[in-house]
Amino acid sequence: MNRLPSRQKGASAIGNIVFFVALGFAVYLGIQYVPQAVESKSIDSILRTIENTQRTDPVTNVMDARTKVINLLQVNEMNDMVDSFTVEKNDGAIEITFSYDRELNLIYKKHLMEHRKKLRLKYR
Repeated sequence: MNRLPSRQKGASAIGNIVFFVALGFAVYLGIQYVPQAVESKSIDSILRTIENTQRTDPVTNVMDARTKVINLLQVNEMNDMVDSFTVEKNDGAIEITFSYDRELNLIYKKHLMEHRKKLRLKYR
């Protein structure tokens, strides 16, 4: 007669289900969060590029700054962000402000992620 093993030699069905549900949830969140993180890093890069070129090709008015931002958004294929930034002249400096919201769906609730980034350019 065959004897049943006294110890289990693998994961149980319930353990496998819990593991795959957790893995699926992590993938679901990653699919939503990674594009938002890439978008945020791209905007950081655009602002950094404008700040670095300020030394060699200074922005002296609002229209020049707006044109530079729009050109960089087009280069990065982020044309949908054109309405998400403002350019203003304040206290002898030009301020470029990106402000946009994204939603992260956590299944049990929706979390609003607010992104605000500002660059202040002083010119001579």
